[in-house]
Amino acid sequence: MSHDASLEPLFPIADIQGDILVGLPKRHEHLMFFEVIDVPAFKEFLERLDITSMQDCLRFRDEIAAQKQVGNALIPTPGLNIAFTAAGLVRIGVSQVSGATGIDAFKGGMASRQAVLNDPPASSWRSLRPSKRLHGVFIVTGATHAEVANVMSLRLAPPGANGWRLIDEEVGQVRPEPVLGHEHFGYADGVSQPGIRGRIAETVALNPGLKDSNGQDSEPDQAAPGQDVLWPGEFVFGYPAQNPGAASFPEKGPERTPPIPFMLNGSFLVIRRLAQLVPEFNASVRKASQSLPASSDQADPDLLGAQLVGRWKSGAALIQAPTRDNRALGDNTPDANKFEFGDDREGLICPWAAHIRKTYPRDDVRHDTSPPQADVDRAEAFTQTHRMLRRGIAFGPELTEEEALSGISNGGDHTRGLLFKCYVTSIEGQFEFVQQQWSNAADFSQEESGIDPIIGQSPSAVRPFRGAAPISRNVARKPDLTLRSFVRMEGGEYFFAPSILALRSL
Repeated sequence: MSHDASLEPLFPIADIQGDILVGLPKRHEHLMFFEVIDVPAFKEFLERLDITSMQDCLRFRDEIAAQKQVGNALIPTPGLNIAFTAAGLVRIGVSQVSGATGIDAFKGGMASRQAVLNDPPASSWRSLRPSKRLHGVFIVTGATHAEVANVMSLRLAPPGANGWRLIDEEVGQVRPEPVLGHEHFGYADGVSQPGIRGRIAETVALNPGLKDSNGQDSEPDQAAPGQDVLWPGEFVFGYPAQNPGAASFPEKGPERTPPIPFMLNGSFLVIRRLAQLVPEFNASVRKASQSLPASSDQADPDLLGAQLVGRWKSGAALIQAPTRDNRALGDNTPDANKFEFGDDREGLICPWAAHIRKTYPRDDVRHDTSPPQADVDRAEAFTQTHRMLRRGIAFGPELTEEEALSGISNGGDHTRGLLFKCYVTSIEGQFEFVQQQWSNAADFSQEESGIDPIIGQSPSAVRPFRGAAPISRNVARKPDLTLRSFVRMEGGEYFFAPSILALRSL
């Protein structure tokens, strides 16, 4: 079967904001949360605001790839995108959003979804507490902090004259070499992203299928080994989405119609501040590995940590490297995602509750460890309707020697973690579903799996986790652990990122 790009939708690449389908290239990012204080001035400001488009990001991507061929010097990649809360859309005149159906989570805000997400009460949040004054967020990115500051001064200043006021801010930056692209626990982040069907030019696909050594199509439904290509309506309104009842995931589903016309070519944006207790996590993993009973497979701290995540720190998946890290299969290698869970249905290699298995169960079948192939294919098609385009970045300083030795995080400015961001067209069906039905559920994907030890939320101080037995491959030797949570949800909100044309139309 060949990859026929002409059957896929053509994106208006100058109209879609760049962070959604391509991602703003960045080493530094400021999330500037604002209030609209003068609507006419703000609308005039929006009309001339230089928003970084998908077209710009594709150009950046090509320039970065070309630079890598001749050296590793950074190139300028100034970026600016914008998104609004439901209250913010009403404030700037998009009143139709109030009566739109099917977007209750967006209209209510993240704090209203506490019971669904098992989040801590908003009164304890450090950032983005519910506020009628919160109208939107500027996403400012660059290769350096100086570049971010330059974008602010050239495009956003002065706030008052442009009709807006800063009310909160979060600052992120990628970690330094050699842990560039790793989150603060040390694991490669963002290794598994979906590919996207669609064209960026008449005959050019955004994510063309894989080809063999002769240039012929070999895997038309994969952008890279193990990276399935999905219909874009999962992430941008106005395009075909996945079919949750399909016999296999490539089948096209119905168009994801925008709830109101203003939302065409736009996307919902979820932002969460996730603080990570790094020295406590490391100390707990070390202690847990030492306390495993003799009746279970023994795991050193590196192996047990990899079982919690589902990947080694390099990004190599446990499925491919069951007992020791293999950097040849790690992040940025061709085969980092070339695996399914079908060869490990008993969770002997990668625990059922491992973070990557909870958030993307691939071909797992709920409560069935010996499913027929037709059920596997249907389950994978269903799984693909819950994917997200993640655009997070680390925040906070590196771990100090004092913290590493004491096993205790310093407070104040030494808070560190992840500014989680994702783009979806259904907050309830994608982000909230994954958090509630998969990560937080102790019986997913199989009975007594345990809770996702990384992002799982629970009212209990400790969470059950059933490990793996990769050495003996004996189900009876899988250890049962109870673990504290080492990720604190400290605030968040739901936004909508309109198309650039929609912004101009205001």
